[in-house]
Amino acid sequence: MSAGVYILTGYLGSGKTTLMQKLLAYLRNQDGRVVVLMNEMGEEDIDGEQIQGFGFPVKKLLDGCICCSIRGELTDGLKDVLSSFEPDHILIETTGVADPVDVVDALTHPELYDRMELKGIISVVDASRFRDLNSRFQSSGSLVKTIRNQVKYADLLLLNKIDLVTPEVLEKVKAKLLELNPHAPIHQTIQSDMDLRELLSVKRAAERSAAERARDKAAGSPVQKSIGRMSALEKVKRSLGISAGQPSLYNSIETFSYHFTGPVDAKKFEDFLWDLPKNVYRAKGYVLFKGREELISFQHTDNQVNLFPFENFGPKMVAVFIGEGLDREKIIADLEACY
Repeated sequence: MSAGVYILTGYLGSGKTTLMQKLLAYLRNQDGRVVVLMNEMGEEDIDGEQIQGFGFPVKKLLDGCICCSIRGELTDGLKDVLSSFEPDHILIETTGVADPVDVVDALTHPELYDRMELKGIISVVDASRFRDLNSRFQSSGSLVKTIRNQVKYADLLLLNKIDLVTPEVLEKVKAKLLELNPHAPIHQTIQSDMDLRELLSVKRAAERSAAERARDKAAGSPVQKSIGRMSALEKVKRSLGISAGQPSLYNSIETFSYHFTGPVDAKKFEDFLWDLPKNVYRAKGYVLFKGREELISFQHTDNQVNLFPFENFGPKMVAVFIGEGLDREKIIADLEACY
């Protein structure tokens, strides 16, 4: 049985730790084993001290961001957590400057992939600061991208600290959130207070999009289906002053794995990696090449392909893909042409 993983993200001071405290207080009265991973950028743990009293194991990852400098430490930490505690739930609170794309990349190590299931990315947004932080004139480009990605890739959004803004500002923030992510439910909160049962039953945005497309396909073409009526999303967007265009096909990070059935042709496989479409953000795993004995570790990211021998034969021969709007059938068909 795989552990369900919940990622809590959001910019510094948005209310993530407050939400974590409420979540742990709720889970303390439920069945199931829970482990918490907390990541802080500094050498001293501040927020982690606040959740030690809930009775759950807490693993702290300090002095670095899990999406970059201590990604290997996260992998090792998860291995230890899975073997030592066999948890039902793993709650991960990221640093305020972590990009969800990189966090998911850190979670999907080929040796761990089959032992965990990403249940949802929950992003906490500070209503009182979001517009300022989102301005390129007041923040660096990389910071703005991170803040927007924390919203764009969320499966559920907490619009927090709504008591600190006027109704007019709140509507403008909601409009921007809906523009960045038309799929994720938005919960308006004060002190990160919401129905935690609903949070724990969050659905991945990609799954909801797939279900919507399946319904549209069963009912006919989307164009025919929309004639004479306006979708609920379009009504909300129009009420918030946003043009009622078509929402993006996906607004969620997807992952899937493929288990090799035998060795593949080295040249064909390398060409396959180079030819992966732009919406595949990461590909990684372990593979055997025909005529060679050593296991090969491979990484594909940002138009880079790295292949190197891997002496440890413990890992499975598996490929993991991360991206948006992935055409799984096409990717698998291209990969199977490498045998």
